[in-house]
Amino acid sequence: MSELSKSQTIKSLTITNQFATDILLLNTPNEVWQYLAENIVEKLGFDDAVIYTLDAGAKTLSRMSGFKKSTFLDNDKITNTRLSDTSANLMVIPFNQGVIGKVAATKQPILVKDTRKFDGYIQDGETTLSELAVPILFKEQLLGVIDTEHARADFYTEYHLKTLTALASIAAMKISQIIRVDGLEEIIENLEYANKIQDALFEIAELTFKTKTMGEFYRHLHQCIGRLTFAKNFFVALLKDNGETIEFPYAVDELDQDAVDEFDLGEIFEKVRIDPENLSITGYTLSKDTPFLLYEKDIQKMLDSKELYILGSIPKAWLGVPFGSGDNKGIVVVQSYSTDFLFQEKDKQLLSFVAKHINDAIERMEAKQKLEFLALHDPLTDLPNRSLFKDRIQHAFLHCENNRHDNIAILFIDVDRFKQVNDTYGHHVGDKLLIAIVKSIKTTLRNTDTLARLGGDEFAILLDGKIDHETICRITESIINAMADAFNIDGLNISSSLSIGIATYNHASKNADQLLIDADHAMYQAKLKGRNQYVFFEALEEQNKSTNVKLEYDFERAIKNQEFVGNYQPLIDFDTGDVIGAEILVRWQHPKLGLLQPDVFISILEKSGQIVQLDLYMLKLAISNLNLWKAWLPVKFKLNVNVSTSGFASQELITYLQEQHQLSENITARLCVEITEESLILNVDAVKKHLEILKSLNILVALDDFGTGYSSLSYLHQFSLDYLKIDKSFVDDLNEVSNKVLILDAVVNLAKALNIKTTAEGIETLEQYKKLKEIGCDLGQGYHIAKPLLDAEFKRFLLYRSIPRQIA
Repeated sequence: MSELSKSQTIKSLTITNQFATDILLLNTPNEVWQYLAENIVEKLGFDDAVIYTLDAGAKTLSRMSGFKKSTFLDNDKITNTRLSDTSANLMVIPFNQGVIGKVAATKQPILVKDTRKFDGYIQDGETTLSELAVPILFKEQLLGVIDTEHARADFYTEYHLKTLTALASIAAMKISQIIRVDGLEEIIENLEYANKIQDALFEIAELTFKTKTMGEFYRHLHQCIGRLTFAKNFFVALLKDNGETIEFPYAVDELDQDAVDEFDLGEIFEKVRIDPENLSITGYTLSKDTPFLLYEKDIQKMLDSKELYILGSIPKAWLGVPFGSGDNKGIVVVQSYSTDFLFQEKDKQLLSFVAKHINDAIERMEAKQKLEFLALHDPLTDLPNRSLFKDRIQHAFLHCENNRHDNIAILFIDVDRFKQVNDTYGHHVGDKLLIAIVKSIKTTLRNTDTLARLGGDEFAILLDGKIDHETICRITESIINAMADAFNIDGLNISSSLSIGIATYNHASKNADQLLIDADHAMYQAKLKGRNQYVFFEALEEQNKSTNVKLEYDFERAIKNQEFVGNYQPLIDFDTGDVIGAEILVRWQHPKLGLLQPDVFISILEKSGQIVQLDLYMLKLAISNLNLWKAWLPVKFKLNVNVSTSGFASQELITYLQEQHQLSENITARLCVEITEESLILNVDAVKKHLEILKSLNILVALDDFGTGYSSLSYLHQFSLDYLKIDKSFVDDLNEVSNKVLILDAVVNLAKALNIKTTAEGIETLEQYKKLKEIGCDLGQGYHIAKPLLDAEFKRFLLYRSIPRQIA
């Protein structure tokens, strides 16, 4: 069933409490039935209500009482309504016949949204389209059925069902008490008890709105139970670790209390591991999934027969009721160590009834806590997120301003070359690496320090408390040293390092946000200085502080000022030794930082979304040079241009190539676009479309770095590729690992079968060159042939160097 809203809950409780109070004055079953039927129509706004009671043979039901809302026109033609008694309309219904008969047979309520779709529906007069019937039960014994019908389909709601069920329960209790002539005192007691239950349930429902922490929730829950029964010793236990352990999020015990939780979760017993062959009394009850009321003699007997064991003292009475299922399965327990109070069967029934509502409340509270946690924490690492971290540094900054703390430090951390890990091994490995890095960093921190994930591969640490320059350096060096050993991720040994920027509080600091920005700037300086090191913002030259170097901020200016330049690495034909092409490699001639290699800025531009503009810039540079060089380039010369995943998916880039083809198809025919395997798999349909467009433009396409990342020979036939560029990692191990030779041979042969040419990257030795030629690779590039060259150097190499003598 769905949960009622707060207003519905209050309204339902008001009706049931008023009914429970009113029927105290009634003395006969007929009075109760009449009042119940009338009350249902008046208070719930139903068209009618009929009470059917169980006949002597317990196989049929007879109509006992009923009320119906009638409408009529008075002399002034104004419509009015009035209630009419329909008790005289006799009807007998066998079990399992129609809605009422099925409710009687199953002892379960039925809510029919559309009677036309209900098999076996009995039409007894006026047309009705929805029906609601609930059993009247006392201690699982059927006394009758409440039935109500309405002319409109889908009229009845969960609120109606729950309220009617509560009224039926109270009426059943009253009827049972009336029948017992000697039970007048019990009648009053039970009716008062019903009110106490309703009040307790209302309180429990309210707890999720009133309490902020699980500890506060459980303490108030304990108080609610204490108002219903003796609950001096009370605990809630939950099944965890796929049912392998029992945890005690809240426990209060006068004899066996042994732990206090520092995080406001109440006082706790230790976690208990479940052994199916040796169950604790709590584990035993959970395994049976049924309530147990046990007295000392019962427990001792079960101990003697080794059915279970007891942790701590043996109680005089123990009452445990399981609730929930699956991951939400738990138990609520009360126990007494005194013979002055021994739980009774009514306490068992009470706790069984309340336990269902406790389960619902715990689920709501945990969901609320989880949502609050997710709002302030990173879902992958469970670390505080940027929002929570900024809040904490704000508090720490204010403490420094108020002279409550002497100093704080912010460490801004970036994982070096993390994109390469994602591209090579996949994002699932990258995620596991981040988790492993977080675990290592935590071992170097103090309890007062806060580690947060700001996003992607960026983290930050707040060093709070007593710190000085020496302490900051020691902690930071410990973090860097923790990365010294490779991480074993899914059998792969992956090395990693960190670049760390540090900013500390001083009286000139503007605000907490500025500290984080300063630490970020210092981290960039650490990365530009070669990575795997740390830099203090305070130690930077004034020039660097004032320029606040952030490469993505400089990108637009760099494009405008043409700061990106090309280096050209020749591609040779293994059969002839001729240079038949080159790959244009981007470099950034930064006015302040000097010549930057692509691994410094490519990942930054990818994160900022600026990489597509760089792709377009390099394509334009390639086409410009092809036009300038066409007089001395070989006829079959191709210029390879790298295009990012975002760039290849960009319509702007495809449109540009189409426009250039219209201007000079002879020039665009000299292009070869290099894409990554990630480009292929992220959007297969879009990739196929763009590949077909390039094919129509006579522009070749090469798959770069094949053998890493998402490599799969099975998908090659799906795409119109012209070249496979075999990753340098295969070439590096060619002389050492024979398996690489076998794999490489298979790749080359498959490519040939698919009419795709192969290019070997990273050839650095004569032995590698000869082996790749022997295997059958079509093209090669690498430092053994030539390093990346500037324009003029490349022209001289192409025109005046003898490629075959040099490399072979």
